[in-house]
Amino acid sequence: MSEARSAAEIIQKILEQNPFQSGLQRGRVLLLWPRVVGPILSEMSQAERLEGGVLFVRVPDSVVAHQLTYLKEELVRRYQEMLPGVVREVRFQVGAVSKGKTRAEDPPLPPIAPAEEADLQALAERVHPALRQAVMGAGRAVLRKQKASPHPPCPVCGASSPKRPCASCGRLLAQPYVQREAARLVCFPLRPRLEGEPLEAARYLAQQRLWAQLQELLPEAVRDPELIAILRDTARRYLQLRTGQQEVRSYRHLLPEAVLSLLKEI
Repeated sequence: MSEARSAAEIIQKILEQNPFQSGLQRGRVLLLWPRVVGPILSEMSQAERLEGGVLFVRVPDSVVAHQLTYLKEELVRRYQEMLPGVVREVRFQVGAVSKGKTRAEDPPLPPIAPAEEADLQALAERVHPALRQAVMGAGRAVLRKQKASPHPPCPVCGASSPKRPCASCGRLLAQPYVQREAARLVCFPLRPRLEGEPLEAARYLAQQRLWAQLQELLPEAVRDPELIAILRDTARRYLQLRTGQQEVRSYRHLLPEAVLSLLKEI
């Protein structure tokens, strides 16, 4: 067996020998939880403590705890990318999840538009059926909070920001590897090669490009019916990218009305 140790093992050893640094890293792990798990699942969970490389996360009930166990390896991998060697395992515990609540004197949160509800439904279709109701509920809460913010949400990461996209996502969108992935997703929307935030940035770029193609193709297809097949293929790839689903006929309503008027089927 080789005596060489991985960077993760070396870093973990340093943390064990340095209590101050270890405490700092524990704090970073807890703060990074919403970024690691995403805005929807972070609303139904709470990173509580880190002990010996094990991150304990509180969830509201056993159903959520059971279903989130399928994400354990992915969550650890994301932590390894951000803080190598710090989180080796994630365990879920049932208990009250404390989240900030709207005070009685606060104005009511704005309603959700039908198109936004459709987007949430498309997102919920990507998770296990037992989690869909919880995801929808958490998604509505997040969306209402975003709409109540003085700044609109970033179209990439969803964080409130005076800039669209936000400064962090703007830098990410300019990365060559993200732009290359976006070019691939335009052609193969269900075969991503990236993960996490880079993938979301690439999806945003690809979706923008496919939307522009639809707008350009539409008047040409009106003049030349032979182009309708190309318009249909572009619309299908746009919906697959937006929903993450292979079969997209039930998501026709997400297309522009003018495109729908030409396409009898997707």
